[in-house]
Amino acid sequence: MGAGVPVTASTQRRPANPPVLEALRADAAELAKVKGSVFRGPAAVLDVLTLPGFWAGALWRLGNALHERGLRPFSRLTYVLNMVLFSADLPAGAVVGPGLVMPHPVGVAMASDVVIGSRCRIMRGVGIGGSGKADEVGHPVIGDDVWLLDRASVFGPVTIGDRSVLGTSVIVNQDIAPGMLVLLSKAAVDLRIRPRSDLAAPEVADPAGPRP
Repeated sequence: MGAGVPVTASTQRRPANPPVLEALRADAAELAKVKGSVFRGPAAVLDVLTLPGFWAGALWRLGNALHERGLRPFSRLTYVLNMVLFSADLPAGAVVGPGLVMPHPVGVAMASDVVIGSRCRIMRGVGIGGSGKADEVGHPVIGDDVWLLDRASVFGPVTIGDRSVLGTSVIVNQDIAPGMLVLLSKAAVDLRIRPRSDLAAPEVADPAGPRP
């Protein structure tokens, strides 16, 4: 993984975040690529800087930097601001490589000590956190160039390999090798449509009209 981010969840030494300004430049450049433009010139810069996803990421980076410096009350303030402004649950304490792209931050939720590699794409409603199990302590490590599509979730001390893509609504609690595409099975996306069993049967009108 780039930017000094480890490749396994079991790595003992926790990496540091990249410098904030350097990371923000990389974020803006990658976000411009997603929008199909080049991050050059005033118009392109303004186009990127008016996107909520850029500012949600900027607040998250600032909070992580403050957290690493022991300024916890201030880092918590950035967390609250992200919740209020963008409905993004991004507590300080994570390690995030440069080139983060988060086009739609609403509903994104992270644990405070996840590790995310370089040039990752995080879409709407993505969740990354712990397993909730006493025998599976730890949080995910996400590799470089990973895509997490809408509502994808990753839980526990697992590693998502570089260049992998996690599809919409998948729930991952195991290691994923580099270069994998993870999708729901066909059975999981088939619609099941049937009458509701909790509703009373509709009343049928008497053709003879109301009785005295």
